[in-house]
Amino acid sequence: MSRSKRALLFAVGGFSACAEMYRQKRISIHGDVAMENLRFIAELLEKKKEESTGVYFIPEKWNYCGFTEFSRQEGREGEITLNPYAFFSRCLQSILEQGGTSGIAGAGTDRAGADGENLCRRTIYGMLVRAHSAWNHYENGEIISGSFLKSLCLLPLLQTLGVDIIYLLPVCDYSEEYKKGELGSPYAIKNFYKLDENLHDELLGEYSEELLSQEFKAFIEGCHLLGMKVILDFVFRTASRDNDLIIDHPDWFYWIDKEAAAGFHPPVVEKEKKLTTVQDRVLDNLYNSPGIDEYLSKFRPSPEQIDAGRWQKVKERQAQSGKNILTLVEEEFGITTVPGFSDIINDPQPPWTDVTYLRYYFDLHPKARQYVAEEEHPPFILQDGACLNLYQGEQLNKGLWDYIVGVIPFYQQEYGIDGARIDMGHALPATLIREILTKVRAGNPRFIFWSEEFSAENAGAAREGGFDFITGSLWHLYKYHRAAGFQRKFLRESWAAELPVAAAPETADTPRFAWRFGDKRLRELLILLNYFLPNTVPFINNGLELAEIQPMNLGLDNTEEGRFVLEATDPLYGKLAFFDRYCLHWLNPDRDWIEELLAKAARLRGRFIETLAVKENFLPEISCGVKERKLLFFCYRLRLPEDSPAEGEDRGRLFFLANKDLQDPVTVNFGELLTGGAGELEAGSLDAGTPDAGDPEASGKMPGETGKTDIKNIRVVYAGGEERDEEWPAGEARTLNPGEVVIGYTTA
Repeated sequence: MSRSKRALLFAVGGFSACAEMYRQKRISIHGDVAMENLRFIAELLEKKKEESTGVYFIPEKWNYCGFTEFSRQEGREGEITLNPYAFFSRCLQSILEQGGTSGIAGAGTDRAGADGENLCRRTIYGMLVRAHSAWNHYENGEIISGSFLKSLCLLPLLQTLGVDIIYLLPVCDYSEEYKKGELGSPYAIKNFYKLDENLHDELLGEYSEELLSQEFKAFIEGCHLLGMKVILDFVFRTASRDNDLIIDHPDWFYWIDKEAAAGFHPPVVEKEKKLTTVQDRVLDNLYNSPGIDEYLSKFRPSPEQIDAGRWQKVKERQAQSGKNILTLVEEEFGITTVPGFSDIINDPQPPWTDVTYLRYYFDLHPKARQYVAEEEHPPFILQDGACLNLYQGEQLNKGLWDYIVGVIPFYQQEYGIDGARIDMGHALPATLIREILTKVRAGNPRFIFWSEEFSAENAGAAREGGFDFITGSLWHLYKYHRAAGFQRKFLRESWAAELPVAAAPETADTPRFAWRFGDKRLRELLILLNYFLPNTVPFINNGLELAEIQPMNLGLDNTEEGRFVLEATDPLYGKLAFFDRYCLHWLNPDRDWIEELLAKAARLRGRFIETLAVKENFLPEISCGVKERKLLFFCYRLRLPEDSPAEGEDRGRLFFLANKDLQDPVTVNFGELLTGGAGELEAGSLDAGTPDAGDPEASGKMPGETGKTDIKNIRVVYAGGEERDEEWPAGEARTLNPGEVVIGYTTA
């Protein structure tokens, strides 16, 4: 059966039949990991070793496997040149050998999610493949895109950072029509069931869909072999302006006059503030805003509704010529798909000219009908129509619905992915999300679902919807580290959340962590804090481990000026990974320092994971009872792997302590800190009205367990920027230098 036919089976609801078909075919991951594609790619490279001609450069950092047949060239410091076939073949062999002897084969598909594994035990690495392993491999100065092959070969580097979940930004076929930048956005999906052919590696030979499919399968097999799960990013609210669905379903899109596309934007609602979310009370202002009539006049019927005969001829011309369907529509009918835009009213960001909204309902939602006579206007979309979680029509587009529901199950069964994140999932109908989750988990109850929810307050709703963890906004809070109440704000967005939160110093949409925080003492403090927060899943965005400062996108907390942070002489000056030829700064001189810091943080977290991974072990009252505002203090009931304490038995404390002041030292007494508060603090009490740390009322004891009062010594595992194993007297005053972090524990 061809891959296109398999995709069709999923799209029209044939998931159960296909799941059974592949259940027999696929080797059980809990036994030997299926490695046929990984071995195929390794053997293909081995056979091609004699084809290497000229020079092929890689960052020397990539050579983790001890490959010795390389040379260096003047003017390319920090790089080596080698036979790429021999090198990548050796990398794959190393992965096969490591997976075969490490004892963790198959860990990538162990039980996960709300009904199984605690995801707080995991560490996630976010990867845009085309940027992650991109490099100027030749002497012509051109950046060669990252590929599944190269990123697969670099997985062991991520293992040293404790990574065991790989989160891939979209790998679907994307469009270059109306593209932004040099390449176009991976979120402008042209075909949901087809892989991006640019992720094929030219070293493996001429591109074909079958070969690319094998490359992706090999990547996932390699992840599983090394104990890593794979989460894939999907976007279902929008699609590229020229999405392939137009050919058979032009009525699944919204259309406007082509001349109106330039400068298109939703109307300004003068009676509402900047960045107003859509809700019932603003609908009247939205539909009566100045310019609303002009806006609605730009929309047109879909081409087959304008003239069915002409539309049929356009389809025939497209089939014969292979020409872009949208280009033909624009030429023949003078219409085009509507550019996308934010679902927030009076959002200053420009329209999304490379994507368009999918039409999930064939009619307006009932509340909009109070303002617009539907039969007098072609199908149109405003911010309310973009928010399908709130405003839905009554005439469901069942064909589109079923098509979208089938996408994740297709990748689940065809490629063996372990989880999914749904971009703009908040703007989709809850019933659609539930149907997707139900169908996916019918095939794998362990499948992980990540909600793109930024507010911890909404984690409960995400949990009810079937999600396992949320994005959160910790990356945003880090910049307020010096503010009063910082610690409590962090706890409201982490410990108080009803689902685990991604502990992300940066994301693919935000400014870079290393750019925001230039002082290495502060970087050390915040990275270690990031790994010792309760109810969180550490998240590393690709490039964080290299101290990358060039952003990937400007979507969150950034401006257009934010793209120009590099020296003007840097080849990547002004480039964004979401749109341009982009590679990471693998030769960054700060790379080794921050990589080792992340590795230390992972080792320390791993040492105390039995404590950190259980939300109930956190002691918020003791943690928030510190009066000294320069200090950050997080305290847990200590649980070690060998512990089997009786119910309620207290076996000690784990603590994280930092002087967040970068100017002055501070004197501390560990014994007093560890007995400064007691009892339980309800998550709900960490709201905006809770006193900040330092308020006497915040440090008083509450009914509950008795504070430990006989602490004589503490065991320190990290201090002065180094891992250590030292015993310190608990009752002596000690000085914490500016920015210093101390991590340690006590035992009963």
